[in-house]
Amino acid sequence: MDISKYTDYFHDGYVNDIFHTKNNISFSLESSVIEDVKQIEDKKFLSDSNTFKGKLNLYNIKNITLGDKKYEDVFRMEYDDGDILDFQINKNTVFLLIEWKNFPPKIRKTDVSKIEIEAERIEWVPDLITTKH
Repeated sequence: MDISKYTDYFHDGYVNDIFHTKNNISFSLESSVIEDVKQIEDKKFLSDSNTFKGKLNLYNIKNITLGDKKYEDVFRMEYDDGDILDFQINKNTVFLLIEWKNFPPKIRKTDVSKIEIEAERIEWVPDLITTKH
């Protein structure tokens, strides 16, 4: 499935987890609820709650930019919640603008990250495939 056609639906969606091993990163993402599913060609990839849920896998990372600086550490989920403000895929580059939040009992804290990752290959793997549509 080519998720790049549907990145606009991820505005107000979520980053549920991040897995970074060696030179690969996997973002567990969920889009916001899609009210008008008639515009979705690939309905079989929608979850039961009318969202796109899955893993955005980036293989053979060439470059990671956090803010405007090169990032060379391991990416991980450092907050309780990540709200997607913007999500774009352009050829082999992924752009994410994420608002991170912590909730009690942790100290309430928010932050925004502008993430740009260039990879050799980008793949979307749906978590749930239903046949209800």
